[in-house]
Amino acid sequence: MSVRSQERDKPGDGAPLPESAIAAVRHVAELRHAFDASFAAPPRHAEQSGELVLAIRAGGQGYAIRLSDIDGVHECRRVVPLPGSPPGLLGITGIRGRLFAVHALGSLLGLPMWTETPRWLLIAGGDEPVALGVASIEACLEVNPADLLPALSTKDGAGHIREIVTLAGQTRGVLVLESLVALAKQRAGERREEAP
Repeated sequence: MSVRSQERDKPGDGAPLPESAIAAVRHVAELRHAFDASFAAPPRHAEQSGELVLAIRAGGQGYAIRLSDIDGVHECRRVVPLPGSPPGLLGITGIRGRLFAVHALGSLLGLPMWTETPRWLLIAGGDEPVALGVASIEACLEVNPADLLPALSTKDGAGHIREIVTLAGQTRGVLVLESLVALAKQRAGERREEAP
């Protein structure tokens, strides 16, 4: 093989992308489009509108989260670990010029399989920006508000679930972002107090 043909085959030099990379790029574009469209659409009457939810997976379990509760969705690229971090605080990452503390959602929910590598970050805004790492985002779906039912038990999800919804035949707990962010900040604060 000549030097010229080797150079032509280098990634990023005009070589075709693998199918998995193309699918991932399309998936990211679809999620961003759905998220942006939820804000661009004109307001509808509550009785006529559905609720947009993300079907997600964390710690080996399926959950849902209201799209209106998060500030954004980003691919998890590089997380820098912090020494002495509490369990579940994976480190920090930079997104669009801001630093975010990245917490494993499965750890906050008390799930035994929380050590999985997050693929996506759900961004919670506020004064101290927090990103919740999830293994996968399965879909962005519109559900009828009447289909969001009160949770009878809060045992699953460590009390961070107030509603349940059935998506594609699977019943999922709808996560309460505020309580998860409060727990993440509490854990980080406790570790800072313990440090000498």
